[in-house]
Amino acid sequence: MSDTDSATQPDWCSLQSADEPPAGTAAHEESWVLLEVPGRWGRDIFDGEALGEDLSRRLKEHVEACGSRMLFIRRPGREGQRLDRHRFYLCDTRPGRQSIRTGRVDGPEELLGLDLSPDGHVAGTREVAAPVPLVCTHAKRDQCCAVRGRPVAAALEALVGGRLASLDPEAAVWECSHTGGHRFAPVLLLPGTGYTYGPAEVAHAAGIVEAVLDGRVVTENLRGRSTWPPAGQVAEVAVRNSGVEAGVDDLVVTLDPDSPRVAVVRHTDGRAWRVEAGTRPLPPRSQSCRKPPGDASAWVVESFTEL
Repeated sequence: MSDTDSATQPDWCSLQSADEPPAGTAAHEESWVLLEVPGRWGRDIFDGEALGEDLSRRLKEHVEACGSRMLFIRRPGREGQRLDRHRFYLCDTRPGRQSIRTGRVDGPEELLGLDLSPDGHVAGTREVAAPVPLVCTHAKRDQCCAVRGRPVAAALEALVGGRLASLDPEAAVWECSHTGGHRFAPVLLLPGTGYTYGPAEVAHAAGIVEAVLDGRVVTENLRGRSTWPPAGQVAEVAVRNSGVEAGVDDLVVTLDPDSPRVAVVRHTDGRAWRVEAGTRPLPPRSQSCRKPPGDASAWVVESFTEL
């Protein structure tokens, strides 16, 4: 965004939240179901505007019963308005089990008969051997995601789309519906691992994807891994920011059942760290461009101890 744009858009939620630390703000989801739905989406993907009220209700209930979360996806630009069959992806973010599987259906209603749980088996799907980066562009949910996200999705496709396709023809850059935290727009989600970033402008987003292809995790503007709840996200980010070298699945987080803001992060090499998270107040700001300013807080690290 240019300086002129920033000066003329002081009420945008993503500008108001420029001082907010991103760690701990990713959605908490172990598995994601991505469904290709071209055209416009309603403010809520299940409000009936895109798929009709009855199918939307049944699909929402089915996905929730499977313990997953659905996002609508479409390809950037005019390609995203065309469709032959609906492509879908089943994404498991859990370390040691992380995967992306893909298939196609003639219509969204066919998903009602599939096991969309993280441990489910869906015949006819196959594993995707490359990342499937998502950039939130959900205009009816928040203008920051639309205005700031669309250029990132288009540029990311131009910069890394060819490399992704060369590794796997089913790997591609997608626009996606609301993931949570539009105040961090542009938002980038890697649904195969759950790593979520924001803000992720073009060069940063491309660097994140390139790092994933090399087995590395970028920590700049890392909001967290959706596999973990907020305190767990804060703990993992803190360990990575401490200089510890760790690949995508080298760190596993366990929350203390008696102290939900205390987490132990274990490395596959045997090292471990105890991290206590807390919150601190922030000046009032809008959590969304559609909402008035209100109370706000940020996650912080209260203590960090190597065990």
